Amino acid sequence: MNYVLYGEEQFRLKKTLQTIIKEYIADGDELNTVQYDALQCDLETILEDAMTIPFFSAYKIILVYHANFLSAANDTGIDPNGLENYVKQPMESTVLILIGDFAKLDTRKKIIKLIQKNWKVLEFRKLDDLGKQSCVKEEIQRRQLHVDAQAMQELLKRLPLDMETIHSAFDKLQLYGGDITQDVVAHLVARPLEEDVFELVNAVVEQDVRKAFRIWCDLCVVNTDAIYLIALLASQFRFLFEVKTLMMQGESKDGIKDILHAHPYRIKLAMQSVQNLSASYLMSMLAKLATLDQKLKGGLLDKKMGFEMFLLELQGA
Repeated sequence: MNYVLYGEEQFRLKKTLQTIIKEYIADGDELNTVQYDALQCDLETILEDAMTIPFFSAYKIILVYHANFLSAANDTGIDPNGLENYVKQPMESTVLILIGDFAKLDTRKKIIKLIQKNWKVLEFRKLDDLGKQSCVKEEIQRRQLHVDAQAMQELLKRLPLDMETIHSAFDKLQLYGGDITQDVVAHLVARPLEEDVFELVNAVVEQDVRKAFRIWCDLCVVNTDAIYLIALLASQFRFLFEVKTLMMQGESKDGIKDILHAHPYRIKLAMQSVQNLSASYLMSMLAKLATLDQKLKGGLLDKKMGFEMFLLELQGA
């Protein structure tokens, strides 16, 4: 059996990959575990290796990382059509695993459909708010922790949409033992950058330049990159725009939650934030952030100065 493992949720992908490897070869069998990087290697070399027999083992595993030639954004220089003959006539003793962190396969290609028909293709989607809530509940049950309602809400506020970070946070909580309260969560689970960004968004929405600069200075202390911050701000404003648009269409809080697959608390805060804002204002903020992003990436503005100029412009927004 050959595999394609892809998606933005790399923690689950890596766990699944480890399980697959253990299924076919013994631990520490380096002779029969070969790794390639599709960004640095050609397909002919990989397939030539795939056609060789394993050393004193029933199987050999070939891992091909950055297999971006399976997606629309192919930056490897590899033509995926070169896989066609191997997909049709694979080496029975070789387990070929193509691995990528891209979001979607390019299903327009004939070779992709052929792979989907003959190989095992596993997708690992990035968590959404509902997925995070489910993951947190599973960790609590699996580790047999007692978490009260307030602590649960604090966890959902602090934990990001990333399973590796969630798993690491629960390792700390398990070591603590005992009842997990809101105070325990506050001391053991770091507040995510997104929470500061949410406060920054509120300051921008309220045109509170003083508060915005205070939060910006705090973020500078931990060396937050302005371009990364702009991307997060744009994501938040895009979410606010979506909520505002749905509100204008007459959707209820529950309706918006179902459409956007977001946590009810986040929907509630967003609805409060956009109550007195127009959709055109939110779109103009997105346009300003996009322009600023281009200027900073193009070297037309110093990152720190450019972001501070954006904050100063809030007074005239």
